[in-house]
Amino acid sequence: MNTCRSVVEPIFSVSTAKAFEGLFTQGSGYMHIRGSLEEHLQDAPQNITYHRKPANVTAEEFPAAKAKWGTYVPGVFDPHPHLGEEMINLPFFLGLTPFIGGEKLDMEASLISEYRRELLLYTAVLRRSLKWVTRLGVPVGVKFERFISAARPNLCVQRVTFTSPSEVPISVRAGIDADVRTNGFDHFVGVDMAHVGKDCLKCTVTTNGGDDVHIVSRVIAQGASWALEGKDRRRDLVASLTIPCDKPLVVEKRSAVSTGRDLCPQDPYAVLTETAHIPYEVLLDEHAAVWKERWKKADVIIEGDDTSQLSLRTSIYHLLRCHVPQDDRVGIDPKGYAGDAYCGRYFWDTEIYLLPFYLYTSTESAKTLVDFRVRTLPAAQANAARYGYRGAKYAWESDTYGNECCPSANWQYSDHQIHVTADVVYGIAHYAYATRDLDYLKGPAACVITEASRYFLERVDRRPGDDYPSILGVMGPDEYTPISHNNSYTNRMVSFVFDLASKVGKHGGASESECRTFNEIAMALPILRDETGLVLQCEDFDRLAEPDFGKLWPDRGKPFASQVSQERLYRSKCIKQADVILLMVLFPHEFREAEIRRSWDHYMPYTTHDSSLSAGIHALVALRLGLAEESWEFWTRTSEIDLPFRGGDPSAGIHIAAAGATWQVAVFGFGGVDTAMQSDVLTVCPRLPKNWHRLAFPLMWHGCPVFIDIRPGECRISNHGAWELKACIYNRLCSIPTGQSVRISVP
Repeated sequence: MNTCRSVVEPIFSVSTAKAFEGLFTQGSGYMHIRGSLEEHLQDAPQNITYHRKPANVTAEEFPAAKAKWGTYVPGVFDPHPHLGEEMINLPFFLGLTPFIGGEKLDMEASLISEYRRELLLYTAVLRRSLKWVTRLGVPVGVKFERFISAARPNLCVQRVTFTSPSEVPISVRAGIDADVRTNGFDHFVGVDMAHVGKDCLKCTVTTNGGDDVHIVSRVIAQGASWALEGKDRRRDLVASLTIPCDKPLVVEKRSAVSTGRDLCPQDPYAVLTETAHIPYEVLLDEHAAVWKERWKKADVIIEGDDTSQLSLRTSIYHLLRCHVPQDDRVGIDPKGYAGDAYCGRYFWDTEIYLLPFYLYTSTESAKTLVDFRVRTLPAAQANAARYGYRGAKYAWESDTYGNECCPSANWQYSDHQIHVTADVVYGIAHYAYATRDLDYLKGPAACVITEASRYFLERVDRRPGDDYPSILGVMGPDEYTPISHNNSYTNRMVSFVFDLASKVGKHGGASESECRTFNEIAMALPILRDETGLVLQCEDFDRLAEPDFGKLWPDRGKPFASQVSQERLYRSKCIKQADVILLMVLFPHEFREAEIRRSWDHYMPYTTHDSSLSAGIHALVALRLGLAEESWEFWTRTSEIDLPFRGGDPSAGIHIAAAGATWQVAVFGFGGVDTAMQSDVLTVCPRLPKNWHRLAFPLMWHGCPVFIDIRPGECRISNHGAWELKACIYNRLCSIPTGQSVRISVP
């Protein structure tokens, strides 16, 4: 039986505390909370004010801290003085701290044994157990448990259980702390704390952007009388209790949150009143039932490799957690709402790295992500106009309205990474082809495609002496080559946009003449090659300086960009992440294997993989090339990037794009599934690692639910849909009637 269903922290260490906080982030979609300790650590203030300036986040070093609280409601954005609009870190309401004989439970200072903390992936429940030997010499068992209800997304439920072989007086403090900062800045212009009723604490904050956030916590313990203590921005409900001899003392804390942007506003106090008589176990069961349905659509089974199974399930857990259900006003930020390093904004990661997971597991979830781009078209049009162009230019760093939030100090990203607009259109097309909802391309999405094409028309130049159009002055996915000409990835993606617009542009207001122009340029934009047939990353890459990595990059455990100046980066042949290689993943049938191998051999020595986006893409290409060792190395890099016990570091938040890439490598790479952008028929040609005995997963194909079960030399596809399904397995075409399976074997 496959048992890799929880992530465990067996020993507490201050050195990895922040990493496990990121890894253990929980969320309902509506809100997300880092896996911080209920009682917090000593000497770890969360109200440190500092000036974070715009920088290369890949190489940026953040202020040292033992722990970092993070409470996020996607879409609650307000202005930072240096960084622009950002997602706000809201008040910390998990505080639940025991004191015995005047001693506070503290993971550093207290005498602790039998420690174990684990995140139950299938139910999104975080548990921690320990034995606390107090200074009085009394051993006390402590068990914390909490979840953010998937059934009631505004509600967080906590429980702590104390046991002791003798009767022990104990004091419990249950608080809300609004003295927090976001990227060093205090967003709260008003904080109001109040004791509501006999057992509730209410906190209301007003942000510098005029948003109101309300949090109410209720503490439940038999026989408790709660008193209000604290000052300034922190308040606690405090009670003196007794742990009975050999009987448990249980304290519950339930907190509800609401904001001014909620689709269905709920009074937090009313939420707590409504659930006051519902037992903890019932709330847990209804929450777990929602997660059970989520996993039914998305779980991937690996047999023969527990490490890969655990890392993949961890990735899937965070992908399931961070999507905001039924809300197309937000996307998914690069830290998966587990940190604010990227200010909670939305990047091209959405379309290229994240969208495929949702497309092939939960199409309704995928639709909110593409609808978000359609909804934010007006901001993209305004952004293009700001540059003096027609059409729509999507933001490099988007807020909830689609506004460009990339700071002016990082102009090279916002000005020149124009491929983000093409990525948006690619994502829209992928949704339409994967769901067979081709009418989507004729509705409001047609306006996005048309306006994107109009913008790209403004960015196409014709140079004297050239018989082809060019796109000049761009930054491709390789962010270390800042202003290049005819970047192959950008050109091909823009060509894709023009080609699509030539077919559906009339539904978006394009004239017949415009559509003809779109088609002409789509056919003419070049993918440059040298005399050997090598696909060129751009015109000038091979004329840049050769980097002496041995001298310039002494510490391979840190990004190359953190050890050299930006000036050197920009004049050297160094590649941050997959560029030409990514092009060959998105359009694999346009390149022969020999062309892909030549590109691999040429660009790999210059690729630093400084970005978490890189390893997964290289794993996919290595698998196509039959490079077993290389594909396994890159699979390990991308799948374990957020596992502290495997060398990963999610301290600043989850690398959610890497989580999406991990799923893609498992399904598209090892599973050998072609995407709907590559084949109209479900096509499967597995490439299992030698130590995997089985790979199995559900998949939505053109609206038809299927289950693919792969073992060495064998692939079985079961059709759980309402119509007959055509499939190509190991290059053999077959039909699978509804409710039946087909198994194909190969030597």
